[in-house]
Amino acid sequence: GRTTTGLRSALIVGEVALPVVLAVSAGLLIRSLWRLASVNPGFQPEHVLTFRVSPNQAFCRPREACIALFNELLRRTNEIPGVRDVAAANTVPMAADIPSIPVAAEGHPYIPGQTMWPMFWAGAVTPGYFRLMRIPILAGRAFADSDAEKSAPVIIVSAATARRYWPGEDPIGKHLRPVFDGPWRTVVGVAGDVRQYDLANHLPDYIRGSMYMPYPQSVTNERQLPAGMTLIVRTGAAPTALATRIRDLAKELNPNVPVSGIRTMESLVDSSTGQARTMAWLFLTFAAAALLLAAVGTYGVVSYSTTQRTFEIGVRVTLGATRRDIFGSVLGQSLRLVVAGLAAGIVTSLAITRMLATFLYGTEATDPITLVVVSGVLVTVALLAGYVPARRAARIDPLTALRAE
Repeated sequence: GRTTTGLRSALIVGEVALPVVLAVSAGLLIRSLWRLASVNPGFQPEHVLTFRVSPNQAFCRPREACIALFNELLRRTNEIPGVRDVAAANTVPMAADIPSIPVAAEGHPYIPGQTMWPMFWAGAVTPGYFRLMRIPILAGRAFADSDAEKSAPVIIVSAATARRYWPGEDPIGKHLRPVFDGPWRTVVGVAGDVRQYDLANHLPDYIRGSMYMPYPQSVTNERQLPAGMTLIVRTGAAPTALATRIRDLAKELNPNVPVSGIRTMESLVDSSTGQARTMAWLFLTFAAAALLLAAVGTYGVVSYSTTQRTFEIGVRVTLGATRRDIFGSVLGQSLRLVVAGLAAGIVTSLAITRMLATFLYGTEATDPITLVVVSGVLVTVALLAGYVPARRAARIDPLTALRAE
């Protein structure tokens, strides 16, 4: 009897600890997703369609060939009914792409012994990009058609980059220079910060700034014009309704230029949290299953223990114990089992959930709200699991109980 009950009780404590760990993990991920949902990505993804247009790099070796191709593609796309705006860029936010080049910044000379020049996220965009994406220009100006290949080299930096390199100063008129590309480029504008990699902005630590170059003046690490570009279209209706027509237009201009990766910006934003969502649902599913097993196990142990204590309960009732006393005693057993498992589970989860830190945004692995909510759920489960055995025990007839012994 008592040995069997003790072994079962120890097993239930372990069974309760497992759903605690899973539920805390799921809670942290769900809370992180909730915070991500309220993040401003720095642009407006609604009604925006993207196409990857990829000329061969050899085709773009004479820079003017690629510049002319994209100019014509933008012009003709803009004439399609339903298109409100069009631009092109070497990458778009949330595309999990990090085009980067080493950059020298005015007022920040190279330090001997420094392993490398700072690396900048480097966007190549056409005029109208900031307007189409609804990225605000906080100071200075956006790019214009006059920022051509032979014009004075210009650049736009992000607000965070301006704060990092010229704190308290006016960044307009300052200079940056790709290390491998001769002339200094003048900062003509400061753009609002954009979550370029994902909503949590998980850019690598080596990225020290963000800048935009006019497409005709842009360069890659190979000192060439970017060949592959993303055509970005803002529409007045459902973006996918125009997908086929725009793709056919690109093929008509040059049949040898592949068009691929047709996606809406909203789907790119959603996919940036896809891994976290999948993990949250996975943990939540396993936590629910483990919680159900713990509830069934707790019910079984308390019911078995109550049966074993029938004579004891009869004696206590005979000596003056009330039904409320019996009910509370049995229910307390259920609570003690779950609280013991809860304590073990929380201690374990505090150690294990630290491994989730890279998947969390704005939420600590020791988030107290998540721990309180999970504890509340487990205590509720304990009350539900113990209620039926406790009620049954409270209704035991003392004479019947004494005769049972």
